[in-house]
Amino acid sequence: LSPPGDSYGVLPRPCHALVLLNPQSGSGRALDDFQAVVQPMLAEADIATTVFITERPHHAHEKVRDEDLSQWDTLVVMSGDGLLFEVVNGLMERPDWREAMKKPLCILPGGSGNALAASINYYAGYDHVAKKKLLTNCTFILCKGLHTQMDLVSLSTASGKRFFSFLGFGWGFISDVDIDSEKYRWLGSARFTLGTLQCLAKLRVYQGRLSYLPMAAEQGPRDAPAP
Repeated sequence: LSPPGDSYGVLPRPCHALVLLNPQSGSGRALDDFQAVVQPMLAEADIATTVFITERPHHAHEKVRDEDLSQWDTLVVMSGDGLLFEVVNGLMERPDWREAMKKPLCILPGGSGNALAASINYYAGYDHVAKKKLLTNCTFILCKGLHTQMDLVSLSTASGKRFFSFLGFGWGFISDVDIDSEKYRWLGSARFTLGTLQCLAKLRVYQGRLSYLPMAAEQGPRDAPAP
């Protein structure tokens, strides 16, 4: 994210990055890939790193919610989309969230699902790639240091819990596939295929209610009230 009103920002040089890394993400190679692929590239780009390795669910959430972030120029998430979700929601719980959310965020693909990293790779003009090549491309984007704003979605549940999403939100079957396949993380992205087959075999019925506000029609010259 960049400050409001700026099309693009540029990371300073030298740059100090806090890297939040989940060693269990994807097939469990995130730390090895960071040391072998990412760290040498960042060193060449004059980006120093402090690596924070998560040890449990919500560990990254608590870290960015409570930590003094002023010592870092950017936050880098080396994992799948789930860890970035933790980071974004942790930042939004801070008393100084308006300032905290101006801190540039970077995603480096290291998980089972890397949708945001793949999207950034596409919009940066690179060919569709995966695994090590996608990681190399995203690291190169970080080395260039350009950052821009990113939209967030605010979602409130009936229980009063508020979440912030950067991709989308799901309920029912898709959510069950994601949750039930957690135990197959060692399979990488194939966990979702196995999870889908299992959820289809024991297909559940979902009952819920969706509430929304209709979009207000834009008032044009012909819709203006009579004097």
